[in-house]
Amino acid sequence: MFAAEGVRLLEESFRHRYFPEKVYYAEHLLSDRGRQLLGRLSGRRIITEAISAQVLRAIATATTPQGIVAVFKTPTVIPAELSRGDYRKILLCENISDPGNLGTLARSAIAFDFKLMLLAGNSAEPFAPKVVRSSAGAVFGLSIARMDLEEIIAFIGQRKIAVVATDVQASSDRIPAGFQKRPFMLAIGSEATGLSEAILRRADIRVRIRHAHTVESLNAAVAGSIIMSRTYHSM
Repeated sequence: MFAAEGVRLLEESFRHRYFPEKVYYAEHLLSDRGRQLLGRLSGRRIITEAISAQVLRAIATATTPQGIVAVFKTPTVIPAELSRGDYRKILLCENISDPGNLGTLARSAIAFDFKLMLLAGNSAEPFAPKVVRSSAGAVFGLSIARMDLEEIIAFIGQRKIAVVATDVQASSDRIPAGFQKRPFMLAIGSEATGLSEAILRRADIRVRIRHAHTVESLNAAVAGSIIMSRTYHSM
């Protein structure tokens, strides 16, 4: 189970039809928008329970709680089942350990039409509070699975997936036209270490983001978001 709090996040869960198991609310802290959301949730026969403002502040992680916290079941995605899914655009996050970066990448992924996010290495827990919050609810609309490198390499081979790897040493900053006619995976590594050799060896192309030499590299979430935007506009 995991928790999400705040009106906007729960509105996003509703929009993606990812409904909570139970909702806790403090009437005194709810805005009119929060009350409307509570009514919609109650209308779907989701269990709601009134608690005191003091208790809600104690369980909330936000500095200024909006008076509503929901508990969700953590989805279970079995790697073996992914081969049957129709995933044309896949985001691989390897060793993205910062929750804010992972949440931002999830938000960009859903914005640019990626349907599946794979996590490898020591990437952050995708349903931790900070990841859920920084994703602005995108985690409710993505399929997310954690896999080891061997499983990822096998998955790439089974689905005949083209791999685009981010690499600061790459010579090109462009993804060739027509590349997306087959399923493809964009692989993002940590800012500190980049992608593992196993993924780089499997890459069909390597790309980088051109920028001024006043900085060594871009934040992983920023770089990943720029490239995802390019894949969206080139389709």
